[in-house]
Order: sequence, then C-alpha cells, then structure tokens
Amino acid sequence: MAKTVAHICILVADIDRAIEDYRKILSRISPGLVEQNVVKQERWTENEKYITAFFGTPGDGCDIQLLQPPDKQSPLYKRLEKNGEGVHHIAFASSHLEDTYKYLKSDGISVSDRLFPEHPEEDDTTDVRHFWIMPRSAHGVLIELIDTYRTVDGMLTGRE
Repeated sequence: MAKTVAHICILVADIDRAIEDYRKILSRISPGLVEQNVVKQERWTENEKYITAFFGTPGDGCDIQLLQPPDKQSPLYKRLEKNGEGVHHIAFASSHLEDTYKYLKSDGISVSDRLFPEHPEEDDTTDVRHFWIMPRSAHGVLIELIDTYRTVDGMLTGRE
C-alpha cells in the first residue's frame, strides 16, 4: 500500500541540531523512524536550494522531513525569520500527480501555477515533482502534493 500522508515537514534553523534532537525524540516514541540512516541532502526546485533530511518510516507510515534554508536571501529563510521554526507543510503522495493537479484546479482549489521538478544537488534530472495547495484553500495549512517517493539510505528518491 502506498503512503497517503507522505511526510510532515519541519522548517529548522540548524539541521544538524534538529537531526540530533529528533533522533532522540523519535527513538523513544517511534523507533521505526530511526532505523534508516538520516542523511542531509541538498536539493533544489527552480532557483531555490535547500538542505533536507528525512526520517523515513518502513512501510506506509508518515516520514518526518527537516528543512533548512542555506541562503539568507531565500523565501524559506525569510519565512524562518518571520515565523520561526515549526511545521512548514504536510505532504501527500500521489502516483497520478498530473491528474490530481488538474482535478483539484478544476474543483476551484487554489494550487500553484504548475508542477515543479525537484532535483538532487548537482543533478539536473527530475527526481520527483510536486505542487502546492495554497493555505487559503486548506484552512491555513500549506499542503504539498508530491510524486510517490521512497527514502533509500536516508535519501529522498523517486527513482526505482
């Protein structure tokens, strides 16, 4: 069975410290989340780079993503300065991302203007794609719809 709630993303100021803290927390409350390696990964979408790390669950459980902006000029950094650390978004996975996007848009849900390809650092091949459901349509919550993905050795990948 594929994951429906893919991950909860937490915006952090210091990803190394957050990995340490969440490793301690999750080892006590959800040991399955610390069975895999947790590896920092630089990724980019459009012109924005970010550092991310996933606590991947076995099976169809919900992953925990940590997200740190590396650039003080980025929108993520500005959001972190304005709102502080905390939940950035909730992500749902879809094996039919284009159809999901079209249906939500036709239903009048406020979505981003297109699907965004996401890439590992130094690699311009599409790994996974995503789009956003805007908070105004989701009662204040930013929702990411993402291609079905998996974590391998702590790294996010859409590749088989």
